[in-house]
Amino acid sequence: MAEETDVVDEVIDDQVADDQVTDQKPADEDQPGADDKKADGDDTKADGSERKETKTLLSDDEGDGSDEGVPEKYEFTPPEGIDLSEDAQTRLEAFGDTAREMNLSQEQYQSLIEYDIERGQKALVEAANGFVERVEGWAGETKADKELGGDALNANLGTIKAAQEKFGSPALAELVGAPSVDNPNGLGLGNHPEFLRLMLRVGKALGEDTFHEGDGHKASDGDSLKRMYPSMFKEAS
Repeated sequence: MAEETDVVDEVIDDQVADDQVTDQKPADEDQPGADDKKADGDDTKADGSERKETKTLLSDDEGDGSDEGVPEKYEFTPPEGIDLSEDAQTRLEAFGDTAREMNLSQEQYQSLIEYDIERGQKALVEAANGFVERVEGWAGETKADKELGGDALNANLGTIKAAQEKFGSPALAELVGAPSVDNPNGLGLGNHPEFLRLMLRVGKALGEDTFHEGDGHKASDGDSLKRMYPSMFKEAS
């Protein structure tokens, strides 16, 4: 009878062990939301500790690797020889807001403004040189013009000069002159063939014999013409 009881107990123990194995599931599947954690890339290790993260120096979160941050207020120091106008100062202050949005450091801000000034100066020099070449090109066209140039050039310039002095104003004289530091309003019209053609025809219509310079010399005097139209006499000077 005792032996039968031992056999029954063994059968019961084996059945309990089988049921436990059958009912056991992976830990992740028993826990609610386990699939969501996997999908979201849970940083928790199996032993419950958290995974550490690291970032490279070139990542966006680390900026440019510089310890210098965005200043409360940007200060621009003009390079030697550069004087900023009041308008330029105002525009720099307005740019400060944009620089702050760009997370520029003080050093980056200074370098960017210096670059922009240098670029602007270079553009102005190139534009000025280009206009000087254009004005000199007008002189060449006038000298080669059948009505204005050739052997009659000096006489024609004399007639034009006399008409300009009689009917023109100082402001017109500035426009006629070549652009320079002393004559910033100059457009070099004194070399343009069409302007000279108009003035020549006006002078001839009024009678060129009536035009004389104030000092008593004739309008065709060579020295006077050279002073008025220096570009026309470059080869001779």
